[in-house]
Amino acid sequence: MFSRSDNLLSLLQPFGLTEEESAVYLCLIENGTKSALEISRGLKMGRTKVYRLVNQLIQKGLVTQAFEELGFKFTAGSYQQLELLLKQREHEVETLKNTLPSVFQQLSTLSMASRENSKVLYYKGVEGLEQVTWNSSKAKDKLRIFEIVDMSAFLDYGFCEKVRQEFVKNNVKVFELSNEKHMAPWTKVSTFVTDLWQCRYIDPKELEMRFELVIYNNVYAMYGYKEKDIFCVEVYNDDLAFMQKQLFDHMWAHARKTKVLSASGETILA
Repeated sequence: MFSRSDNLLSLLQPFGLTEEESAVYLCLIENGTKSALEISRGLKMGRTKVYRLVNQLIQKGLVTQAFEELGFKFTAGSYQQLELLLKQREHEVETLKNTLPSVFQQLSTLSMASRENSKVLYYKGVEGLEQVTWNSSKAKDKLRIFEIVDMSAFLDYGFCEKVRQEFVKNNVKVFELSNEKHMAPWTKVSTFVTDLWQCRYIDPKELEMRFELVIYNNVYAMYGYKEKDIFCVEVYNDDLAFMQKQLFDHMWAHARKTKVLSASGETILA
């Protein structure tokens, strides 16, 4: 029976190999030239499937075949071929990046009619919160937030940093209203703090924030949790978003300014 490392199987898959392709390739790496029958017996896999997998590996340049007296035999090619597969995948990703604007443009045209209508989207759990948060990175020019600190505890720090990097990339100014008099350092994306982010304080006696609210473009989003059950709502409506922006700006004008102590986002009341 052929041996194989489950760890190696998982390491090969990001190169575009399925688990079964990886198993056949490792079988040949470990045991040298083999026939389809020998591979089939060693891996306890049907011979028809082995032939299919071997042909796929041949197309990827990872296996070669030779006809011998007793039929076809298969040999693993150099593992350095994986570098070529990686370059091919890098090229595919670069091609996707280049075509993305065109795809967005065409999809935008197709969905024009649906965007003209109001809609409400519901999300649940951490995945839903991540989706709503990522959507907010598509804000144009300005994003307004009624912030509650507890919500950030549900999100991965690295994910939050990527969102802040998107704000920097898209030059989105973020205006945040909070019930917190002091904020400890919370980011390493210093450009976001120094160039794009502003925060003001509202006394919870005037407005106690129990939901986090985000307003941008034609979107009014809210999210919160009850007994660790996260729920989020996005409302797409021009008039509602316009009115909520006015309400936010009114509160902003009467809120107390904060002083930024560091590029990592630490603030206190001014």
